[in-house]
Amino acid sequence: MNSEIFQSFVSILRKSSPSISDGELKVPLPSEATASQMVEDTLKDVGYSFDEVRTIRQGYANISLSAASWSGTCPIHKSWADLFSIVENTSKLPSYFYVLETNQSSFDDTQNKRALELFCSFRQLLASLADQCEPPQDGCAKGSRKLFYIIETDDGVTKYDFKPTLKWSELKEIPTENGQLSLVEKLRKLIALGDSQDSERRSVMRSAFHEIISACHSNSEIFKRILGSIENFHKRYEEHHDLFVRRFSINKVLHEINEKDLTYTSKINEILSSAQNKALTIPGALIVIGAVMKIDQVVDGIAVAIGMLITTVIVHRSLDVHNSTFKHIEKQVTAEFKQYDVLNEKVEIRQRAQQTIKELSDLLDSKRPMIPRGVLVSV
Repeated sequence: MNSEIFQSFVSILRKSSPSISDGELKVPLPSEATASQMVEDTLKDVGYSFDEVRTIRQGYANISLSAASWSGTCPIHKSWADLFSIVENTSKLPSYFYVLETNQSSFDDTQNKRALELFCSFRQLLASLADQCEPPQDGCAKGSRKLFYIIETDDGVTKYDFKPTLKWSELKEIPTENGQLSLVEKLRKLIALGDSQDSERRSVMRSAFHEIISACHSNSEIFKRILGSIENFHKRYEEHHDLFVRRFSINKVLHEINEKDLTYTSKINEILSSAQNKALTIPGALIVIGAVMKIDQVVDGIAVAIGMLITTVIVHRSLDVHNSTFKHIEKQVTAEFKQYDVLNEKVEIRQRAQQTIKELSDLLDSKRPMIPRGVLVSV
């Protein structure tokens, strides 16, 4: 069936005043001689099992509403409530339908139709966010009987299990005129982009879901509450996602600060260790000389003294370089961590950077006196 064929069928129903009797729809036929043939052709095209004897007789087309009389599902429904009972079981709105109660079809953009579309789309979104579904099979009907959520919060773990449905009298009153359906479709796409952030967006969406329904007194209220709060749900998701991105950015910078802290701490310790090793060169050399050399002449003593003097000067200059390096590192630490002060909105980053500067400065101050001074002219 295509839309043009079904449009012809709808036109026939709307032009007449059909009535229901014994499970059949009685449609008065126009008086034109060609009317019967046109109705017959249209019924066959829409998938009706046309009976040459019973379907058209005495000026009426008698159309059975039982599923057995149609090649697919019967597109005619007595009321919107009847159509909703089908949608409730399948989570899918038929492509073509006609509701006798209001003489409206799938071609009409009505509040009732939008409410059913919203019901299906939002139920499928909630199934995508749930931890477990009944039934669990993928498809439109996934989670149509029950949804299970286990959401971690700052206070612990919260569990929800609820049936994602409500009464037709409640559903038809759900607002749909402000683009709620497009918001739901947008949310569904956000967790199905196929990138590495799908799971993160899903987690953020679950957090927004929890925030809205946490005020429900019972699980039976959940679906109606969240379905009637789609605009708020979308807004909360965007707020939560913005916080998540900010938090991720902050954590990344804090990690960077911690790495720099570790790098500078290692440098300071390496410089101190090197300085202490060099300072021990002089007494070590004296011990070695005393152990292996026998100084009998003044010339030998003078040579040793000159050698020790040269060693002392070299070590002194080396230690002086280390001390200058300490001062340079202190300036470098201050300059490098000052860059984080420009992140005006990231108070946590500024505080961490300032704390790191203080800790490294304190470390430098505590390590500088440990550079041996016996051979230094000044520090």
